[in-house]
Amino acid sequence: MKTKVLLLLLVGLLATTGSTCINDGFLVAVNLPIKATFNINAGPNLAFSGTYVVKLADQIDASYLEHIQNARFYDIRISTTGTYNGTVYVIANIDGVKLVATKTQPWPWSDFATPQSLLLGSTKLEVDSLGLKQLGTKLVQFKASPQTTTVTLSANGTLSGQTPVPSGLALVLEILAQVDAEVQ
Repeated sequence: MKTKVLLLLLVGLLATTGSTCINDGFLVAVNLPIKATFNINAGPNLAFSGTYVVKLADQIDASYLEHIQNARFYDIRISTTGTYNGTVYVIANIDGVKLVATKTQPWPWSDFATPQSLLLGSTKLEVDSLGLKQLGTKLVQFKASPQTTTVTLSANGTLSGQTPVPSGLALVLEILAQVDAEVQ
């Protein structure tokens, strides 16, 4: 009996405070992964480079595109695939502006088998403030024009040590971002 009375009081309270018609939207965080894989050619050439254009609208469900309220990035990672008994030095760019690079020296390829992450405090990567500014500009542009915003990711670097370069090597650049989208 007491439970029924409490339930009726609660329903009455909700009805008199306008809680019967909740129409306000709420924000949800939606992952916006921005990723490029740069395959490294096998053979005697120790230098590598590549460019990828990423259309940001293709990275999230289309139902969110018209409801974006905010966009941000939270991590930049570099990793490698394949086995190489040598070192790697790399510079990664966004729209032609240096974004991140390996710090001052080539590092063992194997150190990047587990992604090196800025968020996790990698001592092997350094970020460039101009590249971060360009990334921020693109995320603001995506909020305003989600259907047309693209980013151009490029990387160039050198390997040293084992020659010839074996097949199956790649360098992976990931920018982990999110958008806040209003849903009803």
